[in-house]
Amino acid sequence: PSAPVFSPDGTFGVSATPGASTSPVVFASTSPAVCTVSGGTATIVAAGTCTLTADQAGDTNYSAAPQVTLNVTIGQATQAITGLAATPSAPVFSPGGTFAVSATPGASTSPVVFGTSTPAVCSVSGSTVTTLAAGTCTVTADQAADTNYSAAPQVTLNVTIGQATQAITAFAATPSAPLFSP
Repeated sequence: PSAPVFSPDGTFGVSATPGASTSPVVFASTSPAVCTVSGGTATIVAAGTCTLTADQAGDTNYSAAPQVTLNVTIGQATQAITGLAATPSAPVFSPGGTFAVSATPGASTSPVVFGTSTPAVCSVSGSTVTTLAAGTCTVTADQAADTNYSAAPQVTLNVTIGQATQAITAFAATPSAPLFSP
């Protein structure tokens, strides 16, 4: 393809129309950190600009052809965050109570970063969510780009924080032994 996308050890073909000599066209890469070439196949090493060269030696009747270069942009691959989950999945409100969140990251070297879009209901620090009120806590998960992968689309998870139960205790009359008075 004219615009390949990064994939570990992905390949694409290179070709050129040779000149009139009987010598073959020989391909090479001047950017081995991005791509390498063997025969007519380029192997992707990283996203970036892959600079390819084509050379053809002369023969008895023709001189060597001038070197030709081609810059191929290898695009960043897409990635996705999957498996965003809360443990427990249905927490109950308690002042300062917490629950954990986790997700499977995409392929980039960047970490998954958790947050919230409902700061009145919950707060997030690392992978720990603190309950601030009963209600719907919307947890967000983001993963930044790196050299080879674009940023993952944000993923959200709605976690319902249930109402805590309460009880009335120490129910008593005051004074404990009231006297009758007319």
